Amino acid sequence: MKRPHLLFALLLAGIAPAVAAAADAAATPGDASAAGLRPYTVTYDFIAYGLTVGTLELTLSRESSDVWTYRSRSQPHGLFRLKHSAARTLSTRMVVEPHGVGVRPLLSTDTEEGASTPQSEVHFDWAANRATGTVEGQAIDMALRPGVQDDLSAQIALIQALNAGQVPTGVAVFDKSGIRDYSYTRVGDESLHTPLGEVATIIYRTQKANAPRNTRYWCAPAYGFIPMRVVQQRLDQEEWAMELRSLQREPPPPVQSAP
Repeated sequence: MKRPHLLFALLLAGIAPAVAAAADAAATPGDASAAGLRPYTVTYDFIAYGLTVGTLELTLSRESSDVWTYRSRSQPHGLFRLKHSAARTLSTRMVVEPHGVGVRPLLSTDTEEGASTPQSEVHFDWAANRATGTVEGQAIDMALRPGVQDDLSAQIALIQALNAGQVPTGVAVFDKSGIRDYSYTRVGDESLHTPLGEVATIIYRTQKANAPRNTRYWCAPAYGFIPMRVVQQRLDQEEWAMELRSLQREPPPPVQSAP
């Protein structure tokens, strides 16, 4: 069993492919919002082995019609503050295709709190199909294949598919050691009591082939498939959970009346 402070540093800082983005089924066609994306901030309590060890805040912001930034900030609580590397920020700059479903990461960074430069910085060159940069001091120069995501853009790609009415079956995620392939399976439905009230959810499970761990997401269609809850298990033992604490979303664009 990993020590809780290591779980917080390694898992809370960059869970993949995990938490999601906001969306609406009635968005306007011809824009990235057609796939349901709107700027938002969502905060989760992070619980490891029965202990609340901190919070995770995810923020989606829009730079232009097709370029977005997704940022994850982990903040340890109590004694877990003593683990300096547990407080960190991950950020992904990405292109979200204006028509249909499609996400391409451009720049991924991982920065410890108080550091002047990122500990990891990876550039995605889709013209050359290469990922280059450094990950925790290790130089990276790796071939890419179409559809590969980083830890954060994978979340947006999943939510894009759900809001477009597609059934996600899997996602490929970049890693310094190679590309990880995850499968997705719908495993049930459940109504959860949350700070937003009683919310109906659809449960998806993701898992690498032959891996002992799996992660489940309680995705809420009424809230653009934002997960209300996330749980990782190893065999039958729960290792950590994320419980919704708060959610703020930009209002949807006004509906334009016909001329």
